[in-house]
Amino acid sequence: MRPAILLGIALLWSTCLRAQINFDSLWSVWNDSAQPPVDRLRAMSYISIDGFLHSDPDSAAVLAGMQYDLAVRQGNARYQGIATTTLGEYHMMKGDYARALEHFTKAQQAFADAHEPVAQARSMSNMGVLLHELGDKGKAMDLYRQSLTLARSIPDTGSIGAALINLGTLELERGDTAAAVMNYEQCLALAAGNPNKRDVAIAASDLGIIRSAQGAGIEALRLQQRCLDLAREGDHHDLEVMALNNIGSHHFRRGDVALAERYGREALAMARAAGFTKQESDVSELLISVYQRQGRWEEALHLLQRKLALQDSLRSEDGRKELLRFGYEKRALTDSLSFAAELAQAEDRRTIAELRAERNRNRAWMAAGTGLLLLGGLAAWSWTDRRRRRERFEKEAASLETQALRSQMNPHFIFNALNSIAAFVQGNDPDKATGFLSRFARVMRAVLENSRQSEVPLQDDLEALKGYMELERMRLDGRFDLRIEVDPALDPEAVLVPPLVVQPFVENAIWHGLADKASGGLITLKVERRGDRLRYIVEDNGMGRPARREVQAAAHPAKKTSLGTTITRARLDLVAKQHGRPAGFRTIDLPQGTRVEVELPLLFDND
Repeated sequence: MRPAILLGIALLWSTCLRAQINFDSLWSVWNDSAQPPVDRLRAMSYISIDGFLHSDPDSAAVLAGMQYDLAVRQGNARYQGIATTTLGEYHMMKGDYARALEHFTKAQQAFADAHEPVAQARSMSNMGVLLHELGDKGKAMDLYRQSLTLARSIPDTGSIGAALINLGTLELERGDTAAAVMNYEQCLALAAGNPNKRDVAIAASDLGIIRSAQGAGIEALRLQQRCLDLAREGDHHDLEVMALNNIGSHHFRRGDVALAERYGREALAMARAAGFTKQESDVSELLISVYQRQGRWEEALHLLQRKLALQDSLRSEDGRKELLRFGYEKRALTDSLSFAAELAQAEDRRTIAELRAERNRNRAWMAAGTGLLLLGGLAAWSWTDRRRRRERFEKEAASLETQALRSQMNPHFIFNALNSIAAFVQGNDPDKATGFLSRFARVMRAVLENSRQSEVPLQDDLEALKGYMELERMRLDGRFDLRIEVDPALDPEAVLVPPLVVQPFVENAIWHGLADKASGGLITLKVERRGDRLRYIVEDNGMGRPARREVQAAAHPAKKTSLGTTITRARLDLVAKQHGRPAGFRTIDLPQGTRVEVELPLLFDND
């Protein structure tokens, strides 16, 4: 197993651990338009990079898009570069190297415009990682060395560590183990002064793989455990999967098959939950070996089929090289056009000077007219080209945001549902366990099917919501009732809505509105037609927001802010933008409980 390549700027502008960050305060700064724009952009960097890039990449991409939009409006090149880098890392994690290359190139230019040497050093490492993945190791090595030289001249410990890791990985692939070990050990030596613990975790893992191959099993296991601890401390799920897989492989080589299986299963579950295709393929290889050793041939065959399907979904090396050529040819074309424009302007100046020397008024006017036409044509071409690029970027960004914002069931709901099933089993109540599991499977199937579409029939959306609420009601032993009412003027089969757009508000009503009710809770979901608009109304008879805030203020809780409201607001903004009609929501405090009204454009299946 080869060491992992450092994937870009993990914590470019953030140096705190996630547990030390007050996300409540950061979200308050971001959502307050009265705050200075640079403070809002800085807050979003902590949220998107520290909070989500390596634990929930889809959300990180959405948040980075929001940050980029504000940075463009404010003319802030620095934060345009940061947001674009985050998007580049997202696409690289997903295996979309063409879009990653485009974003990293934009980030490099933005950092140059902003005169940010630290960011330029990290950006060089990013480009090197991409070229490394595409197979161009020579250019990758040049960029890694340039990044290390620039980082040492600043100096910047985090950038030095990133460059050392990437150099070590490439040197190991070239067969120079001694040079690789030297680079990894230098990175670990910087650990005390390196704010980016992710770099330290990767260096520990890569050095652990080398020590394992050299027969130093105890040191190898210690290094992999250090990587795992740092990954969990920073909530870096991709590194956690890698460390679990490496520890499992270590135990498998030592003959402890049961322990290898335990670590492999944990890694596989995390990789699948996070959508890490390559990591899932690597972990599958470990578990296939475990099952073969145990004689569990049917399970080994099933996992092998899954692994082959994953490999088919990954890009081939030839495709990657073609993307690389495409990227560089595109840049070369841009450079050629720029050179041609400068040459044309120089030629015009020379011609006009000669004509003035000859004092030929007619020819001078003709040359000037020709120059104006050329310049006008060049300006028109440049303006059209910029508009075309901007429109393409906006279209791709909107597509990315729409895909990432489609409603997904909250991970803590899934976790709690599985705990409920486990409790039923442990309590020797198989009937309840079977019934709950059956409903849970139907809800998850409905969610997965609906999440593939930008709009689904209202009937399907209500069925998924009803299934979700019924599961929560079973889990909470019937502490609340639910009621769904649909306007008779609406045909649920013909009306289209974004899938599960009100699910976060239903969840808030259950978890916050009715949290302290032992019984008698009621959640009402109404769907009404208001002219050319559709209105969802979610109402509960809980304690209400003012009382909840008083309880929280008295208890001084340390909790993380839910992103449901912010993500839903961004999602509704995209709906409004797509259909050219208003979409949004408002929250109303009732004498007892809370009401949320969500308005959408009224869409039909034949629109």
